[in-house]
Amino acid sequence: MPDPAFHDHVLAGRLLAALWTVRLLTAGGGTPPESGTFPPKAMPSELVGGELKALTGRLLTARGRDDDRWKAAAEVFREIPDLLPKKLPGKNMSEAELKAFADGYDAQRATHAEKYGRLLEQ
Repeated sequence: MPDPAFHDHVLAGRLLAALWTVRLLTAGGGTPPESGTFPPKAMPSELVGGELKALTGRLLTARGRDDDRWKAAAEVFREIPDLLPKKLPGKNMSEAELKAFADGYDAQRATHAEKYGRLLEQ
């Protein structure tokens, strides 16, 4: 169980993973970052911000795709409210915060890979 002091960082990491899942399901392109590549002093608000802003456009794109991809993207979209921290951390992360963020990211990516594996392949 992660330290409750880092709960928002875990959620922010899970949120980033969910946003990347939607991006892959909607052929948004790119390769999800590996958790070990997050900059040491990264800010969750910066890591998540661009993907959050692009979410609506990605969903509109997904609506025109085949049923399996649309259904999967809609399922992941419905997860997002539960992954939003009360306040998205907007300061540089300490080593412990970065670890919590990366752990949340990895856990959510693993869950989505297991559930949507073949659909996530480009």
